[in-house]
Amino acid sequence: MKLRHLSRTHQLVLVSIMGAINVLFALLSSYLFTFSLLIMLFLPLASVIVALNVDVRYYIVYLIGTLFLALIINLANIENTLFFLLPILLSGLAFGLLIKRQWPDILILIIVSGVNLVTMLITIPIINLIYAIDFLNVFASFIGFSDLEFGKLILPSILTLLAFMQTLLTLIIIHSDAHYFQIVLRLKHWKYAVYMNVVMLFITVLLSIYSPPLALALLFIICLLSTYELIQLYAVNRLIGLLIAATAFSFLFIGIAVFRTFSDLKPYFGVIIAAIPIVIADFLWLYNSSIKSEAHDERII
Repeated sequence: MKLRHLSRTHQLVLVSIMGAINVLFALLSSYLFTFSLLIMLFLPLASVIVALNVDVRYYIVYLIGTLFLALIINLANIENTLFFLLPILLSGLAFGLLIKRQWPDILILIIVSGVNLVTMLITIPIINLIYAIDFLNVFASFIGFSDLEFGKLILPSILTLLAFMQTLLTLIIIHSDAHYFQIVLRLKHWKYAVYMNVVMLFITVLLSIYSPPLALALLFIICLLSTYELIQLYAVNRLIGLLIAATAFSFLFIGIAVFRTFSDLKPYFGVIIAAIPIVIADFLWLYNSSIKSEAHDERII
């Protein structure tokens, strides 16, 4: 059954079914927390299917209705609904809108993961206010961190990884069944990745001074963008790609040594230095490509 061009009635039926699925798993996750972490990796697919096949106004109904019903049914565990279900609903909407506009896959991955992560972080103060607790401490102790300070440091990174894994799995599934959903995914090189990586490096350096946990979480984005750039460089020239990868790997150890010796920050921040040769190589490749393109245009004229 094709899930495109649905009538108003079918859209409402789809909204109802997917809303019920979300509420059911939100309820189960309240009693089976470990199970919920696994389910939450795949549950965003339901919201993406809704976003791809219904009008935005019906998606708003789906979002509000699902959230309200989940809160009512699972009133004893409001934190579970806010922390897990709300980010999935909002990121599903972002996912569907970006795919409809045929945005590049890497940009979809970053933006949707960002929406998911930011929503989770926003819900934490709300949960703290409702229950008068430190949710990060509770969450860190629940998943097994005996050192709560270390747990609070690393927890934003774990949440970032969860957000990226949710988005990546959904993107892979949607891509493999793109013909079924009658959509087009842009898998072409996104040349602005290098500029975003520079911005992320700058933000991470600033946050490392004021908020090491968030800075550490942003290292995942730097790693993702650097890997994406390496893949693109390798696709253009395998030898150059391998040389840049080897250089970045060497710089990683240098960065770890530098941060361990001369900084109070964790040595993980050595990733910042490892990304530098990748960014420089990508800039040079873009510059060289633009020069060749200009020369080609002049010959045509």
